[in-house]
Amino acid sequence: MAKKIIDSSLDGLSYFERGHIWWKHLGITLFESAEEVDLWIQDENHEGVTDIQRNAYQTYLKNEEQYIKRVPSVMLDYFRWNFEEIFRVVDLDEDHRKDTATENIIRELMTVYYIFICRDGSYGWLISACWNKNDTIAVLLSESEPRVMSHNELRYLHKINDPTLGLFIHDGENSWKGLEQHHFFGELENLEIELEGSSEEGITPVQQKAYAEYTQKKEDLFEAFSKMMLTAYVGDSAQVDEMLASGQPIVVQTVLPKTLYIDKEGNYGWICYTAWNDSYMGVLLSEAQIQFMQPEQLRNYRNEEKVVDEVCGVLFKDATGWSKEVVVRLTEEICTMPVTIRTYGKPVSDKQRASYQKFIELNATRWEGIKDATLDYYMEGYDDFVEYLDLPDSLLRENVTRENVVPGLLDFTQLFIKTNGRIAWLCESPTTDDGLAFEFTNGEIALISQTDIV
Repeated sequence: MAKKIIDSSLDGLSYFERGHIWWKHLGITLFESAEEVDLWIQDENHEGVTDIQRNAYQTYLKNEEQYIKRVPSVMLDYFRWNFEEIFRVVDLDEDHRKDTATENIIRELMTVYYIFICRDGSYGWLISACWNKNDTIAVLLSESEPRVMSHNELRYLHKINDPTLGLFIHDGENSWKGLEQHHFFGELENLEIELEGSSEEGITPVQQKAYAEYTQKKEDLFEAFSKMMLTAYVGDSAQVDEMLASGQPIVVQTVLPKTLYIDKEGNYGWICYTAWNDSYMGVLLSEAQIQFMQPEQLRNYRNEEKVVDEVCGVLFKDATGWSKEVVVRLTEEICTMPVTIRTYGKPVSDKQRASYQKFIELNATRWEGIKDATLDYYMEGYDDFVEYLDLPDSLLRENVTRENVVPGLLDFTQLFIKTNGRIAWLCESPTTDDGLAFEFTNGEIALISQTDIV
């Protein structure tokens, strides 16, 4: 038989053993939902409802109307901030997109099922939303500003009100998470702050120092980052300098910082959404030069086997040598591309550094050469290709040009630097099983088979 208590301020409550909660049905709905709300009061150790929890419920009741007014705006902000992830897994109507969603639409998409009161008197709602079908979303209401989080983050709430960084909630795994706002590309955007650490460790002085450093430098860092991205688009650093000197503003909105990650050693950087591949990249900010990398390389930066090379930047150990990520413009589109430096366990050589430095200096001029070399290759072998390939209309002899042959024919996979310093773009093509490579070791483009260099 379920345990029950009669509480002077909470009326009748029943104990749900599996959920470790006291609960009752409230017989009310919020946001015109068809579902009625239950009250859940946490009690993992069977100790009964505390005075702190009773007072918390009364505080909730006094402020309920205020929460009803404020939460849709917070949920709309959350929806927009996480839209790229939401859109990956949910087929949304036109009215439910990042730029068209409104508070009224969010009210229709969310249902409050539970008022949850934690053991320490914190409280919030557990909400079902159409874009998160596998789990409920929680909204912490008992702080000065509502905070959206996962169900488990509210249920097993560990929070810190840090004097430097503000309110942080532990995610139940290995991170403390907070929130701030920052102007990126002229828009005020939410930026999640994620600090590595267990719930017992809390926020360390090293992380506080790193955050203070970031705060002091963040405008300069974002300006430098924007310039790097603009250079990737334009392909010519000298031209970018001229554009900036003329007062032309930087607007490269296909990349957006979403999270500031700070590890236990004080290394920090952004995890950015990248619209060109609907994915994410890591941007290390705490080294002397900004470095691109994979998000997990940033999160695990202090444990990665790596070197900081004077020319190539941060390089990570791989099976045949060292690697890194670059952002470049290929086939007229921006992309994130790996750089592989083959050394077989040895340090990067001066020849390899010189090749990479030359690549950086001449990147813009090489792209035009790649177009010419690809068109020449394709037209020379056209009669063979047309026999065994199902060519699109754009690649038929009468339609193909130097502008459309590369995106129609090639899929670039990596920038490769051989042990002797030879350097080439590697790419796949339906015209050959061996793959193609554009070598530019001597400053001239040479289209070769991958087998000739790899």
